[in-house]
Amino acid sequence: MPVSVEGMPSSRPSPRAPDGGPVSHPLAEVLATIDRHSCPGRCNFHCHTTCSDGSLTPEDLAVQAADLGLEHLAITDHHSHQAYSLAQQTLATLQQQGRAVPKLWRGVEISAVLNTCLVHVLALGYGAEAPLMPYLQGEAACGEDLQASVVVTAIHGAGGLACLAHPARYRMDFRRLIQAARQLQFDAVETWYDYDMLPRWRPSPLICDEVDQLRQDLGLLASCGTDTHSTNLGSR
Repeated sequence: MPVSVEGMPSSRPSPRAPDGGPVSHPLAEVLATIDRHSCPGRCNFHCHTTCSDGSLTPEDLAVQAADLGLEHLAITDHHSHQAYSLAQQTLATLQQQGRAVPKLWRGVEISAVLNTCLVHVLALGYGAEAPLMPYLQGEAACGEDLQASVVVTAIHGAGGLACLAHPARYRMDFRRLIQAARQLQFDAVETWYDYDMLPRWRPSPLICDEVDQLRQDLGLLASCGTDTHSTNLGSR
C-alpha cells in the first residue's frame, strides 16, 4: 500500500514510470517529499538566469541558493542548459570553503503543445544531453518536436523526469491539462507555485491545493519552484 509523506497509508495510486512501473529515479525520491513548505527554503526546481530571461547570473543564483540553505536546486532556463556548469563551479568553490550547498540537478524549461495548448515542460534530473538537443538551442522547437508527447519521450530518453510547469497559468483548464499530461506519461506536476507573484514567494491557496489533490489522485509526483526571473531567488 502506498505511504503518504506523513507516513500514513494512502489509497491514492503511487507515481508511475513511462512503462507503467513505479518511478525509479533519484530525483523522484526527493519529489515524493515535496509539500507546501518545501519552497523557497528547501527545494527550488524552477528558476532562471541570464542564460535565458532571468536577471541573476548563474554564479549569483548559486550563491543565493547556498545563502537560503537550499538542499536541492535545478536551474531551468528556457531552452538552455548553459547555466548548469557555471553554477556547479560556484557551488563547488563554496563547498571547498566549508559552506553547505544544495544538490544541483540538471534542468531546462521546454515549450510544448499539450492537448492543443502551448505549455511549458520542465525537464529535471536528466543526464544525457543528446536526446534533448532539439530543445537546447535557445528557442522553441518547431513541427513534430513541439508536441508534448515527443518532448516527454526525449526527456525520458535523456534519463530525466518530465514535469508540467505551473498548470493553472494557461488558457486551458488545469484539470484537463494535468489529465492529458498523465496520459502522456508525465512524471510530475509543478504543484506549489505563486500565481499571485507576491514580493515573497508563497504558494497560492486553494488553486495549489486543488492541483495537489488532482495530481495525487492521478499518481503524479509534486514539484515546486519560485520561477524566479528577478534578482531575488526568494520571489518570482
